[in-house]
Amino acid sequence: MTDERGIPTGETEPVEIAPGPLGERTFDDGYCELTEPRTFVLEGGGRRIELEFLEGYDFAQVYAPPGEQFICFEPMTAATNALVAGGPGLRVLEPGETYRAAFEIRVHEAA
Repeated sequence: MTDERGIPTGETEPVEIAPGPLGERTFDDGYCELTEPRTFVLEGGGRRIELEFLEGYDFAQVYAPPGEQFICFEPMTAATNALVAGGPGLRVLEPGETYRAAFEIRVHEAA
């Protein structure tokens, strides 16, 4: 959730997004507690595009601005604003430590 200035508050609420055309819907939302499999799907124009978070991405930002015909799915390793405010998912590595994160994009002919 965000405050009146659009800054994340740290509060969360369950959400379920109904499938369907983007149409007039807009998004500028951060998502946590993603269910398995962590897959975002777009379908249209005879194609199906799937973005699956394989490992290391426990958060997502979804952006589809008003009046536009595009949507962005952004894999994230921590919650929005975590570098400033700390919070869930923020991992701090010591010098020499490593971290691995991976996602996969698949394109298919639509069924």
